[in-house]
Amino acid sequence: MGFVIKMQDYTLEKVETKRYEWVRVDSWDNLSVNKQEAKAYSKDISSYCGRLLEETEDELAELIKKGSVKVGGVSKILCQNLSKHCKQSGDSNEVDADDDEPDGEL
Repeated sequence: MGFVIKMQDYTLEKVETKRYEWVRVDSWDNLSVNKQEAKAYSKDISSYCGRLLEETEDELAELIKKGSVKVGGVSKILCQNLSKHCKQSGDSNEVDADDDEPDGEL
């Protein structure tokens, strides 16, 4: 499950007062935010992706066997078509929050 492991390289970053965005972390040592909190977000997204993959595994495998998944299109199929968890716009990596913290659910 390389996809799930690679998600450990991402964390949430506050981009506006009530908006967060998933960003790739190049170096955990050079983070300007709380590292413990950033690592917790990283673990959350990785765990969430693992559960999502398990929940949709059979459907995804069937689509791959049918040739319905384009090269590089697994994330779109997984997040938008199978689970409906991501926005269909180009801003699918954004998280809106009603308060100053992201809402724990991914």
